[in-house]
Amino acid sequence: MRGAQIGLVLMLASAVVSIKLLNRQPEWIKIPCHRKDPKVNECLKNTFQGMFPFMARGIPEVNIPRFEPLFIEKIGITKGHGAVTLAGNFNHLYAHGPSNTTTIYTSLDEKAGKLDIGLHIPFIRTESQYDLKGNILLLPLVGVGDAKLYLKNVTTEVFMKVTFPTIEGEEVMKVEHMKVEFKLSHCRVHLDNLFNGNKVLGHTVNTFLNKNSLEILDELNENIGDSLAFVFLKVMNDAFGRIPTKYWLAA
Repeated sequence: MRGAQIGLVLMLASAVVSIKLLNRQPEWIKIPCHRKDPKVNECLKNTFQGMFPFMARGIPEVNIPRFEPLFIEKIGITKGHGAVTLAGNFNHLYAHGPSNTTTIYTSLDEKAGKLDIGLHIPFIRTESQYDLKGNILLLPLVGVGDAKLYLKNVTTEVFMKVTFPTIEGEEVMKVEHMKVEFKLSHCRVHLDNLFNGNKVLGHTVNTFLNKNSLEILDELNENIGDSLAFVFLKVMNDAFGRIPTKYWLAA
């Protein structure tokens, strides 16, 4: 028992040590914004925009893996009512295109603890494995196999509840909660091996999915948004939990 306790202490100590704060101005943030600047939101928009080229290849000093392609372990689908009822997952998803993101706006309200960001992505192309079962607008859907999606003109809004704790004597930002909403203008999808490889049924369902893709995604918006929020919350905290605010948001 004592050995197990010592092991736990060492694991916790290792975790604390791994959260090492930056001690210099990051190269992707040329100058910090200023809290009292009337144009602070415009400045923050430029700050976030300047990060994307660096995120594309990864920022190891703040534990951000390469963003192009963006790897997502799992996007879970659990929707039991309405026009779309589905259960299952998209697993080991690789998304191409997120590094081409344009920051549309930022809105920081420190007193309310809110930080909102609007983003536009020209396209996202994904490959993954899927395992789904349910109904799409009364049409049955059952399958396990490869999935490919192409999304065009993706507009995403990220709403965050943030705090500014002190770690190692430095103020940092922590995202306590995140909500992600998105909309797009076009979607193409192909699910391989539907109905255990039945080509006739598979073709019928894929054709139906593409004809009704925007309506289907609208039904799944909240479900997918929750999965994306889980991923992006970690990305934000890995980055800004290690960057003292003085380097990007000065007094």
